[in-house]
Amino acid sequence: MKMTNDRAAFYGILGETIDIYQAEHAVVAAYHELGGRATVPGRKYRIVVGHDQSPASDMMEAAVCAALCAAGADVVTLGAVPSGAVSYLTAKADALMGVMITGNTFDTEVSGLKFYHSNGRPVLGEQLQSILASIDSHAALSSKQSGRIVKADGSLLQKYRANLLEASNYTMFETLKVAVDCTQSASAVFVRDLFEQLGAEVSVFAPDPDEERQPLPAYANPAALIDYVKDTKSDIGFAFSASGENCLVADAEGKLYDTEKLAAIFGFVYGTFASSGAEAQTVMVSDSCHIALAPYIQSVGAQCRVVTGDYSYLAEEFLNYGAASSANDGVMMAADRDAGLVFPRRSYVPDGLMTAVMLLTCMNRMGMSMAELSVGVPRLIRNTSSVNIPSGAVLPLLHSTDLNEEIHVLRSYLSGDGRVSIYRADSGRGRVEIIVEGIKPQQVAKVAEMAERLVRKNLREKDGVPIREQEPYRKNEDKPADYEDAVQNYVDGAKERKSV
Repeated sequence: MKMTNDRAAFYGILGETIDIYQAEHAVVAAYHELGGRATVPGRKYRIVVGHDQSPASDMMEAAVCAALCAAGADVVTLGAVPSGAVSYLTAKADALMGVMITGNTFDTEVSGLKFYHSNGRPVLGEQLQSILASIDSHAALSSKQSGRIVKADGSLLQKYRANLLEASNYTMFETLKVAVDCTQSASAVFVRDLFEQLGAEVSVFAPDPDEERQPLPAYANPAALIDYVKDTKSDIGFAFSASGENCLVADAEGKLYDTEKLAAIFGFVYGTFASSGAEAQTVMVSDSCHIALAPYIQSVGAQCRVVTGDYSYLAEEFLNYGAASSANDGVMMAADRDAGLVFPRRSYVPDGLMTAVMLLTCMNRMGMSMAELSVGVPRLIRNTSSVNIPSGAVLPLLHSTDLNEEIHVLRSYLSGDGRVSIYRADSGRGRVEIIVEGIKPQQVAKVAEMAERLVRKNLREKDGVPIREQEPYRKNEDKPADYEDAVQNYVDGAKERKSV
């Protein structure tokens, strides 16, 4: 079974990279790891299970619930709910463990499993790896006492909705028009009631069932969200990912706000509160976020800490920080480019609905629209490309001195905060990923093109002969190559100086 980021969840395509057998044994291994093996005779532990709306979810849910019952646990099924609901309700239902059946943010064919402790905190890192290692140990799926499956009643789900309302301080947005596209998202069950209880006028996009080809979710097709906000003449629009963990925002002018831009806006709000004499507002961001994000948050007055590693490392860091904080204030927000935003005082996991509620609350407290909040936010431009490694070629030596010098020179052509990252996308052969970040689109585009050519130039056959790979067709090939010429001259000069 494939493991996303190696530390956060199991996922794959059912029938191709994972199978039902692995899912059953994974959930039982997690049950045993979190204390189910020590069940007192006559006592049954409760497990909370939810899922997204991907095609494989129903089959995965049936297998997971059956395996847990065979292992002696009682299962409470929540149905299609966001990951944040499973995390929160695991603690509220006095359960031993929570299980979220979900896979990839964009690809609905992907399915997988995420686990939560009895207090709602995600199972991460070494503990999750130990669960992975025991999947094929043929752990017994039977117990002397079998459990039962019950469907959660409305009162339990209401507790999650109440947590979202409480996060808004029960603010009423009576003049606000909200457009929501939650196509194929697990957040769909909550969105209309949630925003209506906040007093907003809500328009929820509903695909035409008679259409032969259903539209892509707006989270994967941002232009659809912009169109829907304009068609409904709404003040703001939200789109949610399949698991409900990520939130995409569009304002009335058609401007989009992804995770990083939202993190910058929240950082501005928290910095404003801190400068007005309020308690220190700590923000954490993973180094997967744009390199200009942390300096901006610090510049507006909020404390910002950068955590090296993916979301799992970020989660471990803010959970440990909160536990060790003498002021017991913890972290106001944590951000990961791919996982989304976490507000640790309200939720232990990324939650798109929580992000939406917190954003509306900040807009109300600041008395500003989205456009006004984002006035000072820098343009966070990212250009990503890849170079396929031809058969018979070897990957460039990314750690070589010469290549590092050339990459360093490329970085110098990005004004302000910028970053050039070149790394192997997969082990062995395959491809090389190139990521260029900056705040000026033209500079980012030029440096990205130069970086791609740099990688292609460094491809070698096994005997050291350069690979003459065909470069992709590019428009405007007659553009002046002053950047590239300058870089090459610098590199040549550096090599000459080094030889001397």
